[in-house]
Amino acid sequence: MLFKSLWRRSGTTGGNDGSQPDSSGPFSLREQLTYTGEYHLERLSKLLELRHKREFPWHTDEGIREMIRFASRVQGQDIQRELLLFYLNCSPTVQEHLRSGDIVDQSHYIHNASDKDL
Repeated sequence: MLFKSLWRRSGTTGGNDGSQPDSSGPFSLREQLTYTGEYHLERLSKLLELRHKREFPWHTDEGIREMIRFASRVQGQDIQRELLLFYLNCSPTVQEHLRSGDIVDQSHYIHNASDKDL
């Protein structure tokens, strides 16, 4: 529980002075990724490439969004596992962005997830 509260505090900062997120531009998934989040995104990318012959440039924001949109519609257990691991290893800011935006399929469990559900 303590780790989760520390993660929330560190995830909500990120502006130029380190106090507030920069809200002047569009939300950048790429800038908000953690090392572990990048790891799971890379694994998700490889799975999608191997299983569905789809390649996504996960080094760009739009590529990440397209990959998550596609992965949230795929029924494969291993792909859903990697997507969930990616989600769980993101900062709360990114998690909220994924839940509230049009990135994750409307019927996906992440879209309607709350902190107490996961």
